[in-house]
Amino acid sequence: MKILAEPIEAAVWFKAKEKPWPVKFRYSDREGMLRRVNVDKVISVDEIKTAGIRAFVYRCQSEIDGVMKAYELKYLVSDCRWELYKM
Repeated sequence: MKILAEPIEAAVWFKAKEKPWPVKFRYSDREGMLRRVNVDKVISVDEIKTAGIRAFVYRCQSEIDGVMKAYELKYLVSDCRWELYKM
C-alpha cells in the first residue's frame, strides 16, 4: 500500500464512549475525479500516538471499481479530521 495521507469527507457513526466508525467517504483520485466509497468491512482499529498526536487507524476493505481493495483510514482526534492514509 502507498501512503497518501489525503484529507477526505467521511460519513461516520458516533456512539457514546466508543470509537467513531466509518460508513462511507469521498476522495479525489489522481485525475481529480471525486470518488465515493462505501466501507464494506473494517478489519481492525488501532490507536496510535505520533509526536503526541492521538489517532485511530482503521484497516478497511471495499469494492472499488469492481475490485476488492484494502486501504487505511486515519482519524486525527485533536483535529477531528479524517485522512485516506494508505491505499
